[in-house]
Amino acid sequence: MESTFESKIWNITPLRWEDAKENELSKRFYQVLLRWISYAKEEFTEWDIRPYSGYFFGGNFWYSSETASTTLIFAVVGTLGDYDEKLTGIRRETVKEMAVKSIRYMGFTHDTGPADCVRVVGPNKYTSEKKWGGKGDNFFMASQNGRSISSFAMAAWLLWDELDFETKEMVQKVVGNYADTFCDMEPRNGSYYDTQCEENAWTSVGIGTAMSLFPEHPNHEKWKKGFENWSINTVTTYWDRLASRSGLIDGLSSKDIKTITFHPDYTTENHAFVHPSYLCAGINLRAGHAIFALMSGTTIEPCALFNNSTLYEKTVKIWAQHDGLAIPIQGQDWWYNRHHERQFTHSVLNVLHNDPDAALLERNCLEIIEAIQKSNSKGCLLEEENHSFNESHSQSSKDFEPGSALDLVNSYLLHLFGGEGAAAVNQSEFKVSKSGVYSYPHGCVVTHRTPDTFTSFSWRNNVMFLTLPQDGLWNITPLFNSYTGLVKFENPQKYRGLSNEEVIRRTTKHSLKEYPDGFAVTATIHRGKEEVEQKVAAISLPDGHSVYMEKIIFKESCDIEEAYTGVIGIRNENYREMKHLAPGERTIHLSDQKHKFKGFIGPEPNKKVNFGKIKSLNVDDKIGYLLKGTNGVTYENQHQYKKWKGIEDLLILNNIGKGSFEESSHLPLFSVVTMPNQTATETLEEATRTFYLNTIYDEVQVITKRNYLVFANFSPETTYVIAKRQIKEKSIDLFDGSNEIAQGSYKWKKELPGEQSGFYKGRWKIKSEQLDHKGFHIELQVDGEKVILMNRSNEEITITFIHNKSDTKITKKIQGLSFKVLESPDLNE
Repeated sequence: MESTFESKIWNITPLRWEDAKENELSKRFYQVLLRWISYAKEEFTEWDIRPYSGYFFGGNFWYSSETASTTLIFAVVGTLGDYDEKLTGIRRETVKEMAVKSIRYMGFTHDTGPADCVRVVGPNKYTSEKKWGGKGDNFFMASQNGRSISSFAMAAWLLWDELDFETKEMVQKVVGNYADTFCDMEPRNGSYYDTQCEENAWTSVGIGTAMSLFPEHPNHEKWKKGFENWSINTVTTYWDRLASRSGLIDGLSSKDIKTITFHPDYTTENHAFVHPSYLCAGINLRAGHAIFALMSGTTIEPCALFNNSTLYEKTVKIWAQHDGLAIPIQGQDWWYNRHHERQFTHSVLNVLHNDPDAALLERNCLEIIEAIQKSNSKGCLLEEENHSFNESHSQSSKDFEPGSALDLVNSYLLHLFGGEGAAAVNQSEFKVSKSGVYSYPHGCVVTHRTPDTFTSFSWRNNVMFLTLPQDGLWNITPLFNSYTGLVKFENPQKYRGLSNEEVIRRTTKHSLKEYPDGFAVTATIHRGKEEVEQKVAAISLPDGHSVYMEKIIFKESCDIEEAYTGVIGIRNENYREMKHLAPGERTIHLSDQKHKFKGFIGPEPNKKVNFGKIKSLNVDDKIGYLLKGTNGVTYENQHQYKKWKGIEDLLILNNIGKGSFEESSHLPLFSVVTMPNQTATETLEEATRTFYLNTIYDEVQVITKRNYLVFANFSPETTYVIAKRQIKEKSIDLFDGSNEIAQGSYKWKKELPGEQSGFYKGRWKIKSEQLDHKGFHIELQVDGEKVILMNRSNEEITITFIHNKSDTKITKKIQGLSFKVLESPDLNE
């Protein structure tokens, strides 16, 4: 479609400067932007191919986003807010001049610009000395320019009165070209592997830019229809498609919803796993239209907000930790400090949807952003030193600065023109309200959160277990193989990424049991060509503690190059303004010693320390671990990284190592009891109250921990289990099933279903001075609130029953060779 307006300057939508009203949040964002300007101004370079032109951050990153994002920030700071030259170190007029020069650079080097104008030489072979705009690219790459065009055009809009005829004409061509190219295309469909949510969203914002800025253009109605089509089809489930066809969604018909970009549980996948960044892409990217509307005083089209609240309520809020960051429940392949991106999600829900939880989470994110920036002397948002992220794609920590700052300037504009938003909910109230168990059967994840802990297990895409203390990802990182570990073969399959070696893409089978206040998952993993079978159980307990158990069986003889399980990612950042979260070192407490490990990136080699077959350890007085069946514990203090995501060490709780294994051999049952928010002293105390009961089966594990009994039966058959231990204490918790105490020994007997795990919570315990006496012999059948006590000894016994929840105590005398039935009313005597 060709524009008929090519020969003149189009009438542009008036910007309502008078609607810009500062508030507490807008002022905070603006201060961060001012400090960032002091850093980014050093990244500006004059371009001598055309007059009065320049670029930022090298001028040749993907989709010209480095210059587009930075140009918008300079345009905003140059025209809005209480400018402070002392913070930026540069005159406001110079800020605007840099923005105008960058607009011209982007106009000249776009597909619609002169043929001899290409971007500057750079390290990226895909962009070096090439134009931008998408001409000749596939849909994915061509459409992705929509984000850059939105930023570029908004910057030009803010500076419209300062642009000459040539520059305005270039802006029109760039914006019109994108809208004309994509407005008649149909949105894309898909939720598995790579959701089309992101593609549909960035296409909608690119088309929406032309629609918002040029209302009198002859193609405006086509642009509007194209924008609505792409936007409404960004966050969609099967139900939306069915409901729209049935007329159940107000204002929508069967012609409107054409895609399915989310699973029914509102998870979706990108990079082949459930990824918070892409899950939120529809919220973040479509908000570009809302910002244009707020700044022009026009209507925010409902299609740009469709399903925002439902998606946010079902996923982002549930996964949000104390600082507002969404926990990556299937791992993270970008960098860890993604607070800039997530605060913008919260900003959108706060300002546009009046969500009190979002108002809290946005502020929590902003606090972290402010603290990290103040920790960096240069005013940058990520890292003072440039670290390589993806060398083949020419991506580094510095390259990600403009995109991070873009999220902040968008939040600033939302608040400046849209207000402060909702009154924030109380932090404690939020933590309590979001506690509970949440299952995502289509995303293949289950989560459990208490006010101060978070636990999750994923059984597809990246099979991993995660238990976090109250400081969350500042203590523990979401490794793709967290707990489940790796098994690398000396003779690997051709497609190692699909053989469950370094990361586990799928389980053969799984069983999930949900409790009101916990979960238990059992899954079978086949490694390599199925030479190795790893059966795992992941149990989350009501108190926020968790248990991981595994059984490794060698189905065929094989040679292992490297193997370990029970692997934990340890975050080890150093920010001077955040010593409570990022002190720059981690301390490993053993029973009789402690080891300190500094966190930094540098030329020093990674350092490995082997602790041997220890039974317990604690990290930094933040989280404790109890171990059974380990092959050895290793801590790897990392300073060199192939791919920067942050500073993280590895704690390997079961270092199997290298070796040859015979067919039908197996490793001992391995288990980890994880106790978040525990000091080193508390971990040692907990070890004295945690018992591993003996059974005759090598595929059954039974553990008691205070008033919880945890079990896993890795056998495919239902098994009647007798689990026992010696007792010396004067009180003991009772669990569903048969509880027998005789001659200083405790036995728990119950039938356990095959290939399942779970836990029982002791409703009460018994106390008696006679428990460890030789002649003492009782059996208690427990079924919910009912207890049948049988005194199998000849002597009269005295027992005190203590209800664990109410702490009610009742003492009973039972004659020898007799029984007594107790039910819950007895506890009220």
